[in-house]
Amino acid sequence: MKIDVETIGLPALSAVLGKSARIELEGGASLGDLVDQITQRFGPEARQVLLDRDGKLDLTVQVMLNDEGFITRDDLPGRLLKDGDRVRFMLLVCGG
Repeated sequence: MKIDVETIGLPALSAVLGKSARIELEGGASLGDLVDQITQRFGPEARQVLLDRDGKLDLTVQVMLNDEGFITRDDLPGRLLKDGDRVRFMLLVCGG
């Protein structure tokens, strides 16, 4: 299946992945599998942006699936993808 991936506010990830890319995954893959695929395929640069020291999604990165809003980190492994889904990796911005 083909998943459309966008990067927003993550210039280091955009440098290796592009601002948008189409990633091919096996059927039945989850958002967690997509993160694993990206870090394996695009190497240390992608790992440095997406993962913390423990190998979990970094707290500064938010994930959106289609137009559903943000997906919690705990939900990534169980959230199954389907062909044509759009996943956005975004920098979490806080302030006031």
